[in-house]
Amino acid sequence: MTLKKLFYWFWSTLALGGVTALVLAFVLEILVGQKMFGDITQQLLLSLTLAAVAELGFFAYLVFNFLAKGLIRNKLGYDVTMLVLTVIILGNLVYLNAVKFSGESFWLHLLIPFIILLTALIVAKLKEKSTNVSAYIPTLFFMVAATILEAIPSINSKAGEIPLLIIFHSVVVLLVCNAWQILQLHRWIKPPAKISQTK
Repeated sequence: MTLKKLFYWFWSTLALGGVTALVLAFVLEILVGQKMFGDITQQLLLSLTLAAVAELGFFAYLVFNFLAKGLIRNKLGYDVTMLVLTVIILGNLVYLNAVKFSGESFWLHLLIPFIILLTALIVAKLKEKSTNVSAYIPTLFFMVAATILEAIPSINSKAGEIPLLIIFHSVVVLLVCNAWQILQLHRWIKPPAKISQTK
């Protein structure tokens, strides 16, 4: 990845996350009919923070993926490991909601794992079409694992229960940023084409 592409990755993800968060906050506040995300300054800080968290998560995934492929040389073993980890992390999120919430609130909070899984399946399929079939499972793992781990401060806040719409807002912004990063990765790391000069 060239320095130019590195800067593009950083600023494009930051801008996409910021715009997505601001637009989504505006729409949700109109639907609910009350201020939930503070003034424009607070919304901007929140949006940029979420985008920055997504970037850190993406970088951590790249390091993890590099180390995992070094330890697990067999492609089948690697894919099985990624699938098992995906199921465990998604299962833990469902369990966390089952323990923390009950009744109607529990079923509403199950929308979050469902949205994450559905988005991950769609993005993984798009990645497969853009590159090759071997990219499906790593993309699925990244979209599920990275998004859930990045969203943990919102989902399991020690400050008390956070309104579902705020959790939804955070998760959607993280999903958008993560989808953008993983779908563009093969373009960013693609070596520049050599220009052949003919005399």
